[in-house]
Amino acid sequence: MNVPLYKQIYKSILNQITRGELSKGQKVPSEQELAEKFKVSRITSKKALDLLAQNEIIERVQGKGSFVLHSVDLPTSQLNRANIENEGNRILKIGLVITDLSDSYGIELMKAIEHNISKSGAHMIVKFTHEMIENEEKAITELLQAGVEGMIVLPIHGEHYNPKILELVLQNYPIVLVDRYLRGIQASSVSTNNMKAAKEATEYLISLEHEKIAYITLPYDGTTVLEDRMKGFQLAHTEQGIPLNPNYLFTNNACELAYKPTMKHELNKELNKIKQFIKENPEITAFVVCRHSFAEILIYVLESMGKNVPEDYSIICFDSPIATIDKPQFTHIHQKEDKLGEKAVKLVIEQLAGDTDIQTEFIDFELIEGISTGKMKNL
Repeated sequence: MNVPLYKQIYKSILNQITRGELSKGQKVPSEQELAEKFKVSRITSKKALDLLAQNEIIERVQGKGSFVLHSVDLPTSQLNRANIENEGNRILKIGLVITDLSDSYGIELMKAIEHNISKSGAHMIVKFTHEMIENEEKAITELLQAGVEGMIVLPIHGEHYNPKILELVLQNYPIVLVDRYLRGIQASSVSTNNMKAAKEATEYLISLEHEKIAYITLPYDGTTVLEDRMKGFQLAHTEQGIPLNPNYLFTNNACELAYKPTMKHELNKELNKIKQFIKENPEITAFVVCRHSFAEILIYVLESMGKNVPEDYSIICFDSPIATIDKPQFTHIHQKEDKLGEKAVKLVIEQLAGDTDIQTEFIDFELIEGISTGKMKNL
C-alpha cells in the first residue's frame, strides 16, 4: 500500500535531520507550514510531528514550536525506532461514519468497505449516526480522537451541511463521501447515478403504458440523492413527451417516523396524508417511490383502502432486500453497494498516498423486476 501523507512528512523531516539540514536545537517547521508545503490538513501535519516527538527525534514545546533533539549523529537505536515503515507495526486506521443499516440498503455497503479496507492492510472503525446531525458531529470528533488517518462518510439527509465535514474538507483531510455528494462542497464522492436511475425507473412504468404516475419522496431540501431522483422523474416525462402534473409530486415523512415509537401520533398523521393524496388523485395508476421502506408503507396504506398491487397500482422503488428464490416484492433500482464501497476505499487510500484531486464518481445500477408492477391495460 502507498505511504500515507503523515508518514511522507515524517520521512522528509527525518531525512533533513540525518542529512544535517536540521541540526540539534533547530526549530522544525510548524504544523501550519508543513500543511501548506505538503498541501495537507493540520491534522495530518500534527500527526507527523507527534510521531517524531514520540520517537524522541524532536521536542514539542507548547507556545514555542518543535525543536530537533539530536543532530546528524542520531543514535542508531533511535534511527531504527524512527523508521517509519516499521513504526512498531502500526496499522493504518480508516473511519466509517454511516447512518443506519437495513436489509434493503447499507449492510452490503458496509461489508464492501470493510472488506476493501482490510484487503489494503488497514483497520476500520465504525460510527453510526442514525440520521442525527449531532451524532454525526460526535462520530467524526471521536474518530479523529481515535487517530484515524482518513474517513469515509455517508452524510445524513438534511438541508444543512455538517460543519465538521466542511472543516475536514477545508483542511484537506483525506475524506470521501459515499452514497451522496454535498452540493457546493469540494469533496471526493462516490454515489449511484440517481438522476439516471429515477429516469429509467419512470420510463419503465411508461413502457407499461402508465402515464398518470406519482412520485413519493421524503423532504429533500439540500439532499442531493433525493433531489437528483426527483429531477430524473421529471426528465423522463419531458423526454417521453408526457405532461407532468405538479400535484403528483408528493412529499411525506412517514418512513422516517415509522421506526420511532414515540412518534406514533405524528406517523398516523403522515399516513392519513398519503390516503388523502390517493383519494384526491384517483386517476393515478403508478408510483415511483424514493426508498424501499416508503414503498412498504405505501402498500400498507393502499391495502388499508382495499386496493391491491399490482392489480390496482404499480410501484417501483429504490433498493430492496435480496430475493433468493422468487422475484423480489418490488420492482426496484438495485444500487451496486459492492462497487460503491470498493471505489470509496480506493479514493480515500489514494488521498492518503498524496492524491489531492477531487473526484466525483457515479456508479451504475440495475433495474430488477419484481411483482409490484403490471401493464396499464391489465389494470
